[in-house]
Amino acid sequence: MSDVSEAKRLINQDNARADEIAEGFYKLDEDLIAKDPPKVKWGRLFQKFSDSEKIKYLEELAITMNHAAYLIQEERNQLLELCQKKEQQISTLNSAMAQNSMMLQTQVARMNEQRQEFGDKISKLQTRIRELLQNGDKD
Repeated sequence: MSDVSEAKRLINQDNARADEIAEGFYKLDEDLIAKDPPKVKWGRLFQKFSDSEKIKYLEELAITMNHAAYLIQEERNQLLELCQKKEQQISTLNSAMAQNSMMLQTQVARMNEQRQEFGDKISKLQTRIRELLQNGDKD
């Protein structure tokens, strides 16, 4: 004989059928459901409730908690999508920055070549000017 009550067996059987979720409840991600959550410590006020009051209170609590878990799961999914989009943007920006960096390096190299050429021309012109000045003093 099993230690599992008939009610618990039926609940487990119902949970195994994903397409038969109780109306108003959302199927939550099984990987994120705690297998051994902390137990609720009910106060004296709750203990004074009649059984029907307890059932009503616990049903409302279950509805609220299920909805809260669903909202958190939906928010997590939205954040996951946002993170994926941001990762794509970062990748695109990284590629654009790499291209921009290469372009800047190419421009700096060209400018350095031009400066070198200008320096060489200035040096040649200064040499030519000295030559002309020396030749002019001889004349």
